[in-house]
Amino acid sequence: MFMNKFFTLICIAVFTFQIGYTQELYVGDNTEFYLGKEMPFTTSSTIVTLGSTGIFSVEAENDWGSLSEYVNGKVIAYGDGTTKLPTGNNGVYAPVFANHTGTIEASYFNIMPTVGTNGTDVDAVSTKEFWKLSGNAVITLPWNSDSDITSLVNDNGGNLSSVSIVGLNGGVWGLASAINTNTVTGDLLNGTVTSDVANEITLGNFTQYTFGIDHQAVLSIDDLFQSNDIRIISNPIENAEKHIQFTVTHSENLQVTLYDFMGKRIRIFKDVTVQSGKGEILKPNLRNGVYFLKFEQEGKQGVKKIIVK
Repeated sequence: MFMNKFFTLICIAVFTFQIGYTQELYVGDNTEFYLGKEMPFTTSSTIVTLGSTGIFSVEAENDWGSLSEYVNGKVIAYGDGTTKLPTGNNGVYAPVFANHTGTIEASYFNIMPTVGTNGTDVDAVSTKEFWKLSGNAVITLPWNSDSDITSLVNDNGGNLSSVSIVGLNGGVWGLASAINTNTVTGDLLNGTVTSDVANEITLGNFTQYTFGIDHQAVLSIDDLFQSNDIRIISNPIENAEKHIQFTVTHSENLQVTLYDFMGKRIRIFKDVTVQSGKGEILKPNLRNGVYFLKFEQEGKQGVKKIIVK
């Protein structure tokens, strides 16, 4: 299979060169373009377009894609790992970041999602964009100023941490993962939301995905650590560092759990000592990459993303 994909890649590259469109890539019908994770590749700031049955695929852990180089159509990732699927549409780059087990597929649509009713735990749903996804993964979806997260949040409780990933099933929009498990980073204009880092989503259970408001997160705001309650010191964290340090406003009975980007629990630190608002945990021998720290204290909880480099 790999040789067939590699042969396809070579044929397309030669063909586009011969007709004079340097690096511009069109994947025609019944053709697959495969991009290995360490293969150098550029389209010279042009968007990849697909025929109706053309396929753009990447190897797991690939990170190709940018505002000017993405795929206007479906992207497939083969294998297991942490992968960026460089999807976009209608001039908008909206990649899916997936920690996946097995093959995953993603397409992005810069149009209004299907109208449905809101489920019990969903207060509101975006009207700006949606993704179609399949496979099994922990997913991260990005927004920009055109996503209008500002209106979505301010019209529904004013709490950025209530933004969640929602999916459409049988005409009903529901939470893609359990209540209060989404991790939000950024601000109203640019940011991301990640599904429950401890549990993959069976993506085929929903026909469309977009941003929504977690009803319980709005109601239980007093039960969550807010963004200013926890701050990671010196993030990104140098690999040579022996500790991960943080400041926190809650100092007693604090438990911190370290997860990798796939949502696998690495270690639990119980009864973490905090003095003068500052605490620390031992940093295990971690590879460079993205991790999550889950803070829990007397019913309150919150998640922070850290980067080890």
